[in-house]
Amino acid sequence: MNREDQINRFFGGRSFNVIATLVFIVAIILNMSIGYDVKVGSNGWCLPSCGLWLNRGGLLSTILNAACIIAVGYMLKYLNRLHGFIRANAAISLSIFLLLEIATPGITSHFYEGTAMLVVTITSAYILFSNYHERISQRSTYLVFALIGFYAMFQFTALYLVVVFFLGFVQMRVMRLRNFIAMVLGLLTPYWIAYGFGIITSDSFTLPQIGAALDVQWPQIATCAISALLTIILMTSNMMHIISYNAKRRACNGFFSVLTVFTIVIACIDYNNLLIYLPLLNLCLSIQVGHAFTISNNDRRYIPTAALCLVCIGAYIYNLFFANL
Repeated sequence: MNREDQINRFFGGRSFNVIATLVFIVAIILNMSIGYDVKVGSNGWCLPSCGLWLNRGGLLSTILNAACIIAVGYMLKYLNRLHGFIRANAAISLSIFLLLEIATPGITSHFYEGTAMLVVTITSAYILFSNYHERISQRSTYLVFALIGFYAMFQFTALYLVVVFFLGFVQMRVMRLRNFIAMVLGLLTPYWIAYGFGIITSDSFTLPQIGAALDVQWPQIATCAISALLTIILMTSNMMHIISYNAKRRACNGFFSVLTVFTIVIACIDYNNLLIYLPLLNLCLSIQVGHAFTISNNDRRYIPTAALCLVCIGAYIYNLFFANL
């Protein structure tokens, strides 16, 4: 094994996962020591939004947020191990995801809407992928949309996930009339229960302020724009190889492609809440990086990967010490 193969194996292996996780933890500790904070989200659609559950900037909020992000990274790794939507081991996707997250300190400094939506999405993806071509999948359909409906009570930004997962179940070849009824019932159940217990009333709902130009600064916009552009470029490049995969792998990757496109479009419309969509965009980008790394036969494919890691660390340093997001 030559030197290039050893480096490539390092980036695609568990050792890099451990290093990326440690770097992530160190970044979180540095965030806490500096007291970094950012205004994200609103008061929620009909209940207080996730960013208001805990003391913003408090220890518990920071630990919960970090634990959720790390858990999502490892869930992505094992999701691929179960369903193989990336051709080879997706360990590198975990590492890249964690480094992409620290690039913007505002999304790692406390538990907020973006992290919650990330957890909802990866959990729902587990349920979705496990029902590929299943004839009896109404319970899973109900559970996924009940989970999305529950989160939507706290933050309206999750509503676009209804369309994404509807198309996802279509791609999994399970969306029939019974599944559609299960989807509608799943979306209504959280509101039905909350209304029945008097937790919400007809006056609890507030209209979202989409596109309100509040506290949107260029580092925030630049980070999202670069991530979106890189994701689209890699997704387009990888597509020619993905179409040769088997039907289930194509369906799983098709879901992530739909998720990517919808996330970018909705983020452009609701630009005031860019940081809410950024974690999902980072997840999609890490998947495409994993594809590009495993598809490429270039012995020096570790160079662009290492460059991306350095850019993430550089962006973290700049955003933490020089920018005012």
